[in-house]
Amino acid sequence: MMNKILVIFLHNISEMSENSINKNLKTSSNGTNWWIWIAILEFVIIGFLIYKTRKRKKLQLKNDFPKEEIDFDNIIDSSFNSDKLYDELKIKCHPDRFPNNEKLNKIADELFQKISQNKNNSKTLLKLKKEAINKLNINF
Repeated sequence: MMNKILVIFLHNISEMSENSINKNLKTSSNGTNWWIWIAILEFVIIGFLIYKTRKRKKLQLKNDFPKEEIDFDNIIDSSFNSDKLYDELKIKCHPDRFPNNEKLNKIADELFQKISQNKNNSKTLLKLKKEAINKLNINF
């Protein structure tokens, strides 16, 4: 029973849509459907614009890739170990630890700035630690 009602309903909907399409086709002035041509032209323009933007994005992506390889070991090591190393270096290499010696104070100031800039890079902090040991004679 329910299937018959559904079939009749769908049949009526299809007849109504066919009637409305036939009315629209008959109402065009010279037998051509100018609105179909406008829709086709719009699709062509949209397709062309999408093609151009994708092509431009591909060119940008090729140029935006970094030329050097990413060191994932350093990233993982930095995320877990750089805070301790940074805290140790900022205390030991602070310029206020060398108030009497101008030469060591300048070296410590430069090192401290580099340490502050590379707060989250453990590989660079290890290099700066070796540099501090060599230049400032600091024991860790």
